[in-house]
Amino acid sequence: MAALPADLAHEVRRTLTDLRTVQLAATAWPAVAGDLGKLASAIDHGDEATVRSTLVPVSQAAFEGKVRGRLAGAGGVAPVVVGTKQTSALPIVGLLSALLLVGVGYALGGWLVAGGTAVLGLFIFGVALAGTRTNRDRAVARRAALAPSAESTEPAPRMVADAITQIERALRSDP
Repeated sequence: MAALPADLAHEVRRTLTDLRTVQLAATAWPAVAGDLGKLASAIDHGDEATVRSTLVPVSQAAFEGKVRGRLAGAGGVAPVVVGTKQTSALPIVGLLSALLLVGVGYALGGWLVAGGTAVLGLFIFGVALAGTRTNRDRAVARRAALAPSAESTEPAPRMVADAITQIERALRSDP
């Protein structure tokens, strides 16, 4: 068994450390396990080129898991109080303001001006209605828009953890 260059061995160790802590879709773990088997074989044979090429999909899987973890953590409730709180009176106030605006428009210039102010009044009502969304509603919408997939994730299964341990042992025994 030939030793790997120090920078490559360090990159493999770092990728394996990341892979231990991430969560991936259940369907992704068998492919990762296969790639880890190829990686272990390449390390045992000291094949630097194969180690580098096999490390790419393993690193991609670790990166995907880290991104999924960050996106999942981004779905929490905002830590600050936002200006719009849920209130059932807000749409009513918006509608009354819009009607008042249309009335003033009619008084100033008849139905033509009232039509123009009606558009502005609908905008005011829309803003008031949008203000009834809570932080939880916003978080759910953001999570749905940012989620890489709707597939649930899980930590590394036993076969992947064992493969990682085997590779780490092989790297430690390198002279």
